[in-house]
Amino acid sequence: MPAFEVQLKTHIGNQIDRLTEKFPSLRIWTWCNFIQDVHELESDNPAELRAALDEFRGIYKILDEAEISTNARMMTQNCICTKETTVHDNIQELEILNIMPIYCAGGYEHSRLIAFRHEALSELFDRLSGHGFEFEVKEKVPFNGMVSDTLITLSSLMNKLTDRQVDAISVAYNCGYYQTPRRVNVQSIADRIKVPRTTLQEHLNKAENKLISSVIPQIQLYARKKRAK
Repeated sequence: MPAFEVQLKTHIGNQIDRLTEKFPSLRIWTWCNFIQDVHELESDNPAELRAALDEFRGIYKILDEAEISTNARMMTQNCICTKETTVHDNIQELEILNIMPIYCAGGYEHSRLIAFRHEALSELFDRLSGHGFEFEVKEKVPFNGMVSDTLITLSSLMNKLTDRQVDAISVAYNCGYYQTPRRVNVQSIADRIKVPRTTLQEHLNKAENKLISSVIPQIQLYARKKRAK
C-alpha cells in the first residue's frame, strides 16, 4: 500500500499552545530529535515577543539562545516530549514520520506526517483522542515523493520570503554578490536594477535572515549530536 501525506491541525493545550493563545502575534516553529528541541519564536509585535520570550525562559531551561532578527529568536532546550504530551511523542513505534518543523500559532499545532499504513494513522488518532486532544485532518493525499527530500523542502525555505526579497537575492546571486571574493557590491547591483541601495540592502538582509532561520535548527541539532559522540 503506498504511503500518504497528512496535514494535521491539533490543539493539545501544552505550554507552547498556551503561549501562542496568549500572544496572538506569536508564531513558533519547533524541530525535535527526542533529545533536544530547537524553537524559533517570531512575532511582528515587539512588546508581545519580549513578553513571550520572558515567559518561555521561565517555563523551560534554555540551553542556547540566539537572535535571528529583530522579530525572531532561536531557543534550544532539552526535548519537551519528556515533560509534556505532544503529537511527536505519540508517533513513536508507529509507521509514521513527523516532518519538521512543527508550526504553532493561535493555540494550534500544524504537523506534516508521512504515514506508511492506514492502521498506523488510525492508531495515532486513537492516541490523540485518548488524551482528549482536538485534531483535524486538513489534507490527506498520496505521497509520491522521496522521504529524504522532505527534511528541508523548497517551500520551507521560501515561504517566509516576499517576492521582492526573492528577486533581490536572485539578482544579487546572478551578479556575483555571493561569490568569494565578491564580484559586485550592493550599490552596483542597486544601480543596475534602478532601486535605492538602502532598499536593496534591506531586502537582502531580510532574505538572508529568513533563509538562515529555516536551516539553522537542523544545523544546531546536527552539531549537538556530533558533540555528544
